[in-house]
Amino acid sequence: MFNSVKALFSKPDSQHTLELEEQDLVPIAAAMVLLEVAWADHILQPQEKDLIETALTQLYGFDQTQAGRVLKQAEHEHKQSTGLHKFTRTLNEQLDIDEKITLLTHLWQMNTLESASFHYEEHVIRKIADLLHLRHSEFINAKLAAKRT
Repeated sequence: MFNSVKALFSKPDSQHTLELEEQDLVPIAAAMVLLEVAWADHILQPQEKDLIETALTQLYGFDQTQAGRVLKQAEHEHKQSTGLHKFTRTLNEQLDIDEKITLLTHLWQMNTLESASFHYEEHVIRKIADLLHLRHSEFINAKLAAKRT
């Protein structure tokens, strides 16, 4: 899986292709749901981009350059996407429950980036949690974990 992702990163930006195997789409799918939360207010702040890159670094062991490329690919996908189902399906197929909860915690960190919780972001996080088949208790525990960090 990581060899295909590494190959994606070793190509110049103009040669990136969207023909990736299903498991290679996991980092992009994770970036997509993070981006969806960041985009809930229709403004993508620089600190939100930084938080997405940090999340990708922590989740997948990428360096900042690799995380930036995944984010760039996700932004491209986000502009063309009509929904999250394609990406949450990939996450459901490839992630175990603990990985989903960790991702959900990163989504909540996006929400707590600003001083006050933003209700549009919370709605998007709830929708993503439902699409990831997470229980309400996992939703709340991830929210509390994000506030502690």
